[in-house]
Amino acid sequence: MPDLSRRSFLKATAWIAGGITIAFSARLIKEKSVSVGPTLEFPNAESGKGWLQVRSDGKVHMLCPRMEMGQNANTGLAQIVAEELNIRVQDITLHYPTTSETAPIGFTAGSLSMMLFSKPVAIAAASMRENLRCRAAKINKISVDEVIDTEGGFVILGSPRIGYQDLVTDESIELDFENSVIPTLYTFDPRRIKKQVGQEAEPRGIKDLVTGAPVFSGDIQLPGMLYGRVIKPPVRKARLKNLNFSTVQNIIGFFDIVRDGDFVGVVCRTPGSLDKAVRSVIIEWELPEPINQEKINQLLDINVALQRGDLPSTLQDENHNPSANWDVDLEFAVQLQTHAMQEPRAAVAHIEKINDIERINIWTGTQDPWAIKRHCADDIGFREDQVEVHPMRMGGGFGGREHYEVEQDAARLALATGLPIKVQWTREDEFRVARNRSPSSHRMRLACDHKGVLSNWWHAYASGYVFYSRSRLPDWLLPFKRSTAGGDFGVSRGAHPAYKSPSIRVEYKEVDLPIDLGVWRSLNGAPNTFVIESTMDELARQKSIDPVRFKLMNIPDSMARLGNCLKRVETMANRNPLPAKSGYGRGFACGVYEKNSFVAVSVDLHIDHEARKICIDRMCCAQDVGMAINPDQLRAQIESNLVWSIGMALMEKVEIGDGQIASNNFHNYMIPRMSDMPSLDIDIIDNPIIHPSGAGEVALIAGSPAIANAIRDATGLRLTRLPIKYTDITALGSL
Repeated sequence: MPDLSRRSFLKATAWIAGGITIAFSARLIKEKSVSVGPTLEFPNAESGKGWLQVRSDGKVHMLCPRMEMGQNANTGLAQIVAEELNIRVQDITLHYPTTSETAPIGFTAGSLSMMLFSKPVAIAAASMRENLRCRAAKINKISVDEVIDTEGGFVILGSPRIGYQDLVTDESIELDFENSVIPTLYTFDPRRIKKQVGQEAEPRGIKDLVTGAPVFSGDIQLPGMLYGRVIKPPVRKARLKNLNFSTVQNIIGFFDIVRDGDFVGVVCRTPGSLDKAVRSVIIEWELPEPINQEKINQLLDINVALQRGDLPSTLQDENHNPSANWDVDLEFAVQLQTHAMQEPRAAVAHIEKINDIERINIWTGTQDPWAIKRHCADDIGFREDQVEVHPMRMGGGFGGREHYEVEQDAARLALATGLPIKVQWTREDEFRVARNRSPSSHRMRLACDHKGVLSNWWHAYASGYVFYSRSRLPDWLLPFKRSTAGGDFGVSRGAHPAYKSPSIRVEYKEVDLPIDLGVWRSLNGAPNTFVIESTMDELARQKSIDPVRFKLMNIPDSMARLGNCLKRVETMANRNPLPAKSGYGRGFACGVYEKNSFVAVSVDLHIDHEARKICIDRMCCAQDVGMAINPDQLRAQIESNLVWSIGMALMEKVEIGDGQIASNNFHNYMIPRMSDMPSLDIDIIDNPIIHPSGAGEVALIAGSPAIANAIRDATGLRLTRLPIKYTDITALGSL
């Protein structure tokens, strides 16, 4: 077990003096983070950023390494700590540190939390447990083998229970496990009957949410705070041409206009006066080349790219036969879609002098507070140690809260006025500056033998950049990163076939589109799976083979977990026979997310010609992400993904008009409503001997192709353009 060492170690942490603290010194998987790039410091399997403290009252405190946006990853990590320390999860106090209270931690995205943090947190907690066991043995002058676990402490034969409070004093002790042997991890011991892991646990902070406690950045109130708004141009990189604010000074509550080049901000004393003041400002922009849907379609045309031989990235190439006799040859188009977060972003910034040194504090809901810290320092000319970011809860993120945007508005206005500033974006602001999920154009060709065994596979597609999109990295670095990264992994996500074929080619082209793009839930995993699963379903139907049987016969042994999900969801779907009526259909789809998360979805739907609507009646989902730490929260994530897949398949599309993004609110960007909700049947396939993998994006990838396949079953039509509208069905003559 690790030795104890006394240190003055609390200077840069969120911990109080006293108690025993875990503070890994961090052997990290890391890449140098540039100022506007994402934070990439993640723990490896034997080191972490999960800090724990047992205080002199025996209570356990945990610094949360994940940003909270509804996924409740920190609740799951707390369950692991509770399992290792033999305590109840509700007895752990969670703390959300600022960027000055911990070293940088990798950004919260990509369903990485359980996959990357579960083992490091378990190691930290188990090491704490075993050190406390050693202390108990030393105090009682016995061997550690005689110290037996019990809830909240230990028991020794013939002696009273020893609680953790009996083993911890008010002195400050840090445990450094840099070179220590990893103890037994109860969480990952398949022989152990779990008491906390694998059980339902109430999401931490749920009472604050339902009682309206101030947990969001928009809730922050500071003495003397003013309210600001930056007038956003219709497109990014527009230049300010004319500005007239002559009447704004007559508005009661107006405070100041802040202008810095093309940056124009309005500051008022009340939110109400701010709305009126912004409306009174007359501003004219000089626009770059207008955004044009036809031009975007031309840039993405996959057939043009194939004719030119212009697909520079090859994901897989095995015995490719371009002249094969293709049984199906389909073209697909996936439209521009946005995050549509329910909480518009807000930030509060306050600059103060401490010992003649200016410091800025920023309260914001962000997936990457350390990137905000770096970028803010670079933007306003501060050192990084002069910037402190206070992460707040987010009302959804989905990759849309990784950038320095609303924080920039607040920081610049606070710097200009010298007063605390709150900036609350409107819904229109959110749509105008959103970094949307890229559209893409695909061509998918398949062939099989007379038994239905795949013989040839060719998937070619063009997509805008996802991870290496504009503004992800500085202009001087972006071209280099694009050319040396070996392809944008966001673009290629989900394109690897989950099926076996002796001949496979997957190739793609990244296109620099004239629109703002970025990370979206599952990256390109959902669009690519939509294409693959739709084409597999079509081939099965053309060969008069049951689609589920066809997929199962072509899933390799290495993907047995995927096959198990598909079998399970078929059983679930068949519990409710499909009505023997015209216009009803059932579809299946399956997929793999990031190699270790498996899912299958079934959809029952009908075409309501009277209401002119595609109605989703029932969705079933079987999902396997290894060990299920918190089944209730996993189920909630699956539900949200299934609902989102309805929007992706049937509703969501960012419209472009008048040279700019035309969608600006939920009246012209439709998302599922309660009236669109089907019944949901979810089966979590728990694999306790397999390390947990990502769950936050998995079901989304299979939902939309299952819907498309159900429409094919109901109408006989193969619709390949998302979103699918009722008018698409009637236009092709299916009534």
